[in-house]
Amino acid sequence: MKHLFAALLASALLTLTGCMSYSHHDLQPVEQWPLAAPQVEKPSAYLQLDSQYLFNDQNRAGGFDQTKLEQLVLAQYQSSERFGNVTTAKESADLYVSVRVSNHERGSLASAFITGLTLFIIPGKFSNELTMETQFKDAEGKLLGTVEKRETITTWMQLLLIFAVPFNESADNILVQLTRSSLEEAQRRKLI
Repeated sequence: MKHLFAALLASALLTLTGCMSYSHHDLQPVEQWPLAAPQVEKPSAYLQLDSQYLFNDQNRAGGFDQTKLEQLVLAQYQSSERFGNVTTAKESADLYVSVRVSNHERGSLASAFITGLTLFIIPGKFSNELTMETQFKDAEGKLLGTVEKRETITTWMQLLLIFAVPFNESADNILVQLTRSSLEEAQRRKLI
């Protein structure tokens, strides 16, 4: 009977484990979306996307789903109403945009091990700094300028945080904010 009780308790603890993620709101909110349309003809843009995942300053495999990330960023460029045509297919364009999204995760593996070993009774914490670096080049390939935006997400893992799961900050929402903020600054600096 003791073994059954211990097994039920362990399974209850494992099912109640949860995590809570929240943004630090480092980014200023975008003032206008979609962006103000240009007075002249809207340029076409070729969008090239690259991503990188770092864990405690070490390159690691994994990270973003490249296809989903590309669709998300492309949708924001198209909805900005700043471009006549935006594509990820290699073709000539008025503007070449190179976007690099980095997820720099920081945390302690020992802390994660202890959190797991204690069935999430002792909490663990990780931080993800998402960085979007965007380079804008003209039709000849001359660099017009670079825009870099950052946002940090902190994730806590603990036993009773299962109730916080519905309120977690989505990485997709952060990526949308990073893209919009990058485009707004590029417009302000007259790169697009």
